[in-house]
Amino acid sequence: MIVYPAIDIYEGRAVRMTRGDFATVEQVAPSPLEAARKLVAENLDHIRAIANRFTVKIQAGGGIRDFDTAEAFAEAGASRIVVGTAAIDDPELIGRLVDRHADGLAVSVDARNGMVTTDGWTETTKVRAVDLMQRLALTGVPTVIYTNVSIDGTLQGLDLASTEAVARAFGGDIIYSGGVGSLEDIAALAKLRHRGLRGVIVGRALYLGRFTLKDALRVAGDGTPR
Repeated sequence: MIVYPAIDIYEGRAVRMTRGDFATVEQVAPSPLEAARKLVAENLDHIRAIANRFTVKIQAGGGIRDFDTAEAFAEAGASRIVVGTAAIDDPELIGRLVDRHADGLAVSVDARNGMVTTDGWTETTKVRAVDLMQRLALTGVPTVIYTNVSIDGTLQGLDLASTEAVARAFGGDIIYSGGVGSLEDIAALAKLRHRGLRGVIVGRALYLGRFTLKDALRVAGDGTPR
């Protein structure tokens, strides 16, 4: 399982927020550049070894709601583009992007209390996350980034039941985000590999020093928090 350190940018600042509420925006680093520098420094030897042999891969998204914008992200160097709201608003676009980018595409499914949210988590739809997952699977989407908005940024731990439900509904590769506050949470997710859990996005827990990136990578690899 892969660990993805999160750097969320809002109005030029590196921030985190709680449950998708913009009123809770909190700056976590002097700048996005400084946030990246710190994360890289924590695991510099490993990153240097990888960078010396392989081209750095970038996963990027935000505001991709049409084909041209998706192409612009890809041309800018993103090896995987992440599409969100368009998965509901324009399912035909998702089909086109699957044909065009194949494994270089991921769809972001954000859910609050099991229902899909859109427009930067500000709107909760009447679409169940498990239903959208099934639709995306039928469309051929290879990877979904699933965020449990109800607990995102809280550090309170996981809702494994809902995570396993959406993973079962999708059947493909899933990257999880939301509520991760300890190495035990990462270990619990690592045990869901059989359900397609391939990665976890970690933000506030890293910035607050709950654990190091090095330890998170170790636990994601062997599934044990100690």
